[in-house]
Amino acid sequence: MLKTFIAAALLAGTVLAPGAQLRAETGPALLAVESENDFETTLARLLKALDARGMTTFAVIDHAKGAASIGESLRPTTLIVFGNPRGGTPLMQAEQRMGIELPLKMLVAEKDGGAVTLFYPEMDKILDKYGVTGQDKRLTAISAALDAIAADAAAQ
Repeated sequence: MLKTFIAAALLAGTVLAPGAQLRAETGPALLAVESENDFETTLARLLKALDARGMTTFAVIDHAKGAASIGESLRPTTLIVFGNPRGGTPLMQAEQRMGIELPLKMLVAEKDGGAVTLFYPEMDKILDKYGVTGQDKRLTAISAALDAIAADAAAQ
C-alpha cells in the first residue's frame, strides 16, 4: 500500500510538508524535499550549500529560459549538475556505466501555486541498478551529503 501511495504521490506532484522527504519505491529513483523558500532563494541556497561542501558546480541549466527561447512558457525549473571526483571516481571504477549517472544532479522546480521542490537521486537505487557492491560506506556518505544539501537549500 505504501509503495502505491508513494508512486501515486510522485506522479500526481503531491506537495510535501517543508523538509519532508518522499522515498520512491517505484518509478524514478528520486527523493523530493519541499522548500520553505521561494524559487530564487532555494536555488541560491542550493548553490551556496554545494560550495560550502567543496562540490564543483559543473552546470546550471535553466529549463524555463530554454522554453522561453522557443516562445514557450515553463514554471521556474533549474537543473544543477555537481560533484566531487573523490566520491564519484570510485563508483565509476567499480562500474564504469555509473558515469551516465554522475556527476550528481538536483532539480529545483516551482509547482503551481508557487511551492518549490528539490528533486535528487536516491543513490542506493542507482547503485542497485548497475549492480555496484562494496560501496556501502561511500553510498552512506553521498546519500547523507545529498540529504543535508537539500535540507540546507530548503530551510529558511
